[in-house]
Amino acid sequence: MNKSEQLDLSKIGFLAMWKLGGLTPWDLVRRAFIGYNQHRLSAQSAQFAYYAIFTLFPLLMVLIGIVAQLPIEGLIRSMENALNMGLPHDLSQILFDQIADIQNKTTFSLIMGGVVLLSWGGMRLFLTMGKGLDAVFEVDHRRKLLKAGGLSLLLTFFVLFLLLLAMILLVVGPAIARLLLSNFEAPWLHVLLSSGTRWSVACGFMLISTSVIYWAVPSVKLPWNIITPGSLFVVVSWVVMLLGFREYVENFAHYNETYGTLGGFIVLLVWLYMTGAILMMGGEINGVIYRAAKEKSAAIS
Repeated sequence: MNKSEQLDLSKIGFLAMWKLGGLTPWDLVRRAFIGYNQHRLSAQSAQFAYYAIFTLFPLLMVLIGIVAQLPIEGLIRSMENALNMGLPHDLSQILFDQIADIQNKTTFSLIMGGVVLLSWGGMRLFLTMGKGLDAVFEVDHRRKLLKAGGLSLLLTFFVLFLLLLAMILLVVGPAIARLLLSNFEAPWLHVLLSSGTRWSVACGFMLISTSVIYWAVPSVKLPWNIITPGSLFVVVSWVVMLLGFREYVENFAHYNETYGTLGGFIVLLVWLYMTGAILMMGGEINGVIYRAAKEKSAAIS
């Protein structure tokens, strides 16, 4: 029996996960950082950033191409506002330029070309994540390439679908809010339909997609949990990183002075690397908890 078959964690329940597998928070943090270094997840984060570059721009091509065909005004403007709110100016400007260029040249052939590039880039991106998460669970025998590649393609378009839903939510949400508020006078509606709540729902899409990735990508049997400590860590850390990195780049770092016209691209690479590092650390956190819970269960039995 190979190692991946021996590592069956599907019976570890939701409560066991949120009890941290019997670990104290300090033990969890310590083991996660040790595991991150031992499993060489920093290298996987760098690979993630590399393949994310090849995925990001085709993703924009496909996303904007689809949005242009939808009978909903303001979707692209909503996406630009969201990017401008959370990203450093140099980085958002790169994406704005790409969005404007794609808008002016959107054709069926361009969209199909984007789909092909997105399929390849997304597949490589999730295969890289799979390699990192398999290292977390210390798996020797990974899925066959054909099966892993097919799963990676499904995850790529699943994430694309969630991004599209999030964009629609941010545009359609205010219209729904106005309609409800004009017919119902309830204070709780103002809170429920506020801008912050709609952004929280958008973050919820990210939480779900991260949980799906952590459940589906590793070559081990895992239970499905809609929220795990690792996925919650990713969402919170990514939002904090987003705001902190923007503040740092715009007020302290001077990438344009150092790298000239490449400054924006360097910012993008650093941002993608940090995103990959957060995703890998979230996987490591889940892996530590799963292993601790399994050890505790084995000791009791």
